[in-house]
Amino acid sequence: MKNGGIERVAFIDEVHPYLKQQLIKRAIVCDDLTKIDSDSIFNDINKYDGIVIRSRFPVDKRLLDKASNLKFIARSGAGMENIDIDYAKLKGVELFNSPEGNRTAVAEHAIGMLLSLFNHLSRADKQVRDGIWLREQNRGIELEGKTVGIIGYGNMGSAFAERLQS
Repeated sequence: MKNGGIERVAFIDEVHPYLKQQLIKRAIVCDDLTKIDSDSIFNDINKYDGIVIRSRFPVDKRLLDKASNLKFIARSGAGMENIDIDYAKLKGVELFNSPEGNRTAVAEHAIGMLLSLFNHLSRADKQVRDGIWLREQNRGIELEGKTVGIIGYGNMGSAFAERLQS
């Protein structure tokens, strides 16, 4: 059984093209359903051995029952809240996600937000655009020597902490 019995995969949401390229190299048919409505996907879901999703719509019991050939669900991103995980496992469907996928971007964004907050960048930007310069009211706070509390130390929290230490 070639490719573990995986012959056809539905891309329900847009994801990085690398995944599709790799599947096609392995002679797996990849159908782009990103522009298809959920009713049409539901009606054709039994054609697929795997689906690739983000969070466009829930993968619930109704969909899983209809997807009689489904062997896997690949979630591009960390959260699996839109998938009925227990029922999928009960049906023997393997679940994959990519919690580390955007850890760098999220950490860098969090650093940017922290700097914006500490230095009143949003407020100062608006004021300057309105011809107002309030230097003392917009004086910032330096990060050096500060302790930053991080709630959650998974992929994102640890990446944020790594950047704060450098």
